[in-house]
Amino acid sequence: MEEKYKITWDKGGAYDLFVSLMVLHWPNEFGLRPSWAAGVRSRLPMSLRAVLEHSQNFMNIPLTWIYALPEPKDAQAALTALKALKPEELLPALTFYSKNDEATNAYRDLLLSIDGKQRLTANLESAILEDHWHIQASEKTYARAVFEAWSQRKTFGEKFTQALEAYVENFFQEDEPRIIPAQEKALAKIQEQAQQKDILALLEEISTGVRLDWIENRSKLILAPSFWGAPFVFFDRIDENSGFILFGARPKGTTLVPGELIPEELLNSLKALANSTRLKILRYMLEGPCTPSELARILRLRPPTVIHHLQNLRLAGLVRVTVSPKAERRYELRRDGIETTIQDLQAFFPGE
Repeated sequence: MEEKYKITWDKGGAYDLFVSLMVLHWPNEFGLRPSWAAGVRSRLPMSLRAVLEHSQNFMNIPLTWIYALPEPKDAQAALTALKALKPEELLPALTFYSKNDEATNAYRDLLLSIDGKQRLTANLESAILEDHWHIQASEKTYARAVFEAWSQRKTFGEKFTQALEAYVENFFQEDEPRIIPAQEKALAKIQEQAQQKDILALLEEISTGVRLDWIENRSKLILAPSFWGAPFVFFDRIDENSGFILFGARPKGTTLVPGELIPEELLNSLKALANSTRLKILRYMLEGPCTPSELARILRLRPPTVIHHLQNLRLAGLVRVTVSPKAERRYELRRDGIETTIQDLQAFFPGE
C-alpha cells in the first residue's frame, strides 16, 4: 500500500497520566462514575486537589512535550522532567513545546505578558479566548483559569509539580501497570491494520466515528494509544506538515473502574438514549449531517447545551463527527452504533 503519510508510533504511561487527570475532573463527559472519580481525587490533600482542579479548567494534554520524554515515557519520567524545569518554565513547556509558527508565537507572547498582572481586563479576556476550544470549561472559567495561572507562573509551576507528584504516589502508580499492556496491544494491532487500510478510515474505526479531515493536509503524523481516553481521540496540529493523534486503547469490556460489573459501553449507550433531546437529535440526523449551530436552531437550545448532548452521543458511539480545519464540526448518525447497543444488551442478558 502506497504511503501517503510518514507515521511515527509512540506509547507511554505519561500520556495516560495527563488524560486520567482530565477524565477524573470531568467524569460526566467521559462516562465515568462521578462518585468513584471524587473518591480518587479525595486521596490528595485539599490544597493539592485544588491545584489540579484549577489546571483542568484550562490545560490540554501536552502531547508534544510527552513525546520528547526519555523512555519509557512513564509517570516517573514525566515527574523527573518537570522537576528539572524551573517552575516558571513549566507552563510554557507543557503548552507550547516544539511549536514555532507565527500564530503560536503570538499567543505565547500574549500569555507570557500576563506574568505579574493583577487584573483580567475585558480586552485581555477576549485575547485569551481567541485560543479557546476547551470543550469542558465555559469561556469565562477558561479565561479566568488561564489568567490566574499565567499571572503567577512560577507559583503555579511549583504547586502543579507538587500536586502531580502526590497524584502519582496516591493513585496513578497503582493504575499504570494495567495501562501499559493495553497500550502495547492496541499499538501492535493498529500498526498491523495500517499496512492494509487508509489511515483516515482506520482512525475513524478505532475512534468510534471521528473523521479528522485536517490530516489530509499533513504529511507527518505521530500516533500514540491512550487507555483512559477511549473512545475519544486527542489531537494537536504541530505545524503545517505535522500532526499528533492520541487514540483510544482500552479493550472492549474493560472499564476504567476496576472490577466494575456493567460494561461501560452499554451503560453509556443506554444513558445517551434515555434522554428525549438526544433522541430528537438522532431523529433529525436521519435527514443528514448537522452542525451544533444547526441543531441549536432546530431545538431552540443554547449551542453549549447541544454540544453537551452531542458529547454524550459520541461517548456512546451513536454519532460520528468530522473535524475540519476551518469549518464547524459536523455530526451524523451511526446506525451501526445503535446495532452495537442492541447486541451489547443482548449479550448482557444471554438467553438459554
